[in-house]
Amino acid sequence: MQVAEGLAKNTIIAYGSDCRSFVKFLKNKFDDVYESGRPAANHGRLFLIELKKMGLKQVSLGRKLDSLKKLGDYLIEIKKWKSNPFRDLPYPRPEHYRPEYITPEEALGLLSEEFRGDFLGIRDRAMLDTFYSCGLRLSELSGMDIKDIQFKDRHIRIIGKGSKYRIVPLGQKTAESLNGYLNHRSEKLKNSKMEAQSNQAVFINNRGERLTSRSIARIVKSYLLKASEKNKLSTHSLRHSFATHLLEAGANLRAVQQMLGHSSLRTTQKYAHTTTGRLIAVYKRAHPRAEKTK
Repeated sequence: MQVAEGLAKNTIIAYGSDCRSFVKFLKNKFDDVYESGRPAANHGRLFLIELKKMGLKQVSLGRKLDSLKKLGDYLIEIKKWKSNPFRDLPYPRPEHYRPEYITPEEALGLLSEEFRGDFLGIRDRAMLDTFYSCGLRLSELSGMDIKDIQFKDRHIRIIGKGSKYRIVPLGQKTAESLNGYLNHRSEKLKNSKMEAQSNQAVFINNRGERLTSRSIARIVKSYLLKASEKNKLSTHSLRHSFATHLLEAGANLRAVQQMLGHSSLRTTQKYAHTTTGRLIAVYKRAHPRAEKTK
């Protein structure tokens, strides 16, 4: 998966975890099948049913099934199995997914927050600005290096899922925020023992080390709680907000897809429902057969 398909490290870890869960399920429920190493399609189906009873969502069940199918294909490839019993199992029907996002007003409030004037406050503001304005994933923000930022050409080079590169525009205000932070960062690292090891990471902690995804998530969540009353917001909500606000302002769906780094347009289309109200309003106002609104 890593070499042939170029999948991300976290994806490979997740697939391995899924397969281990299935093996554990067989050992606990079907000891004879576990010993023989020859499960049937029904065992895969029962595994998914048990996970559904535990509350797993359809999208998670779909990934579990994908893991089993890939495992079966691999076992055929190494001559352990002659056929893949999971190959014809149907994927669970996806649930209607409505991503949580903040309003444009809440986003402006988030970035207009009175941040502390010290290094951490300046860093947090630049980090939130970059996160929202560029529509990044959490891992992409954590992995950003200084060499990826092109102030002259006003873009950031992002390494996304599966080590795929994409170019994301860098707005003027975000560039100013980032540039100001990087100046403070240079002062912070000057004469520091950590400088040689951390001079590439954009966002660092007080010890000069690269901020982990977990640390960024904790910081961002604390600011989101202040900016919005919605209680289901996560760090990914800023990425959702980026896409939603662009589409509501009339951005092209294909352009948003490229900025988000989605391999399929279908993935980006989940944000399109948020513009339905605006489209209906335009239709009622402009179409001769529509009921006119005051």
